[in-house]
Amino acid sequence: MSELIDESSARLWQAESNRERIAPLSLSLRDLSEDDAYAIAARTFGRRGRKQIGFKLGYTSAAMREQMKISQPNFGVLSDDQLIEEGNGRVDSANLVHPLIEPEIAFLVGRDVQGPDQTRATVAGAVEAAMAALEVVDTRYESYNFAAVDNIADNSSGARVLLGPPRSFRQLGDLRLCGVLLNSQGAIIDQGIGANALGDPLLALAWLANFLGARGRSIPAGSIVMTGGLTRAHAAAKGRSFIAEFAQLGTISANF
Repeated sequence: MSELIDESSARLWQAESNRERIAPLSLSLRDLSEDDAYAIAARTFGRRGRKQIGFKLGYTSAAMREQMKISQPNFGVLSDDQLIEEGNGRVDSANLVHPLIEPEIAFLVGRDVQGPDQTRATVAGAVEAAMAALEVVDTRYESYNFAAVDNIADNSSGARVLLGPPRSFRQLGDLRLCGVLLNSQGAIIDQGIGANALGDPLLALAWLANFLGARGRSIPAGSIVMTGGLTRAHAAAKGRSFIAEFAQLGTISANF
């Protein structure tokens, strides 16, 4: 299986590097497991040769699971080349295949978090700051019609991340109640609330810690954790702009 993992990773990396579209891996690898898919993603991250700065959660909202026909959350890793400076807000759409955008709440974790048995209360003590965020996802497959294992192998469709200024977590109210309006071209196109991320962004963080802990891994101090889209994902064509307005966390924009 190691050879298949390496070959699959090489296909995905070539697709991303050359802006190509490939068929979902599961069409030819019928027995591809979740663990195999995460191994493929890890191998591709090694090919990237960049610094890991955190994690991105996928499908923590019912809206996204319904939209993409995925039944449970997953995660990918964030690398430093995926981070776009908030003051800029310009997304290099020429280097993406078919990007979508979604508003999220991001956390800055101040200390190592190791599962299992993490809860909302235990992870809350590890969060240093929260940030308004926009995530740009971009599958390397022919379309967004894929199986869960395909998405995991493709680093949960991770592409770009925009973060607003960090706000001290201890000075914020209940982020389950943090609403967001997503605007594009002068009109509100969607809205969500923090509770859309697994019922609470903190529960999303706990899920990640416990999932990693079961595999002997942890969330290192200093990690950025994207807790998952709060609305459906929206197509981000070249020339289009988006503004996400968050209660408590402020406003963040992206320009394609």
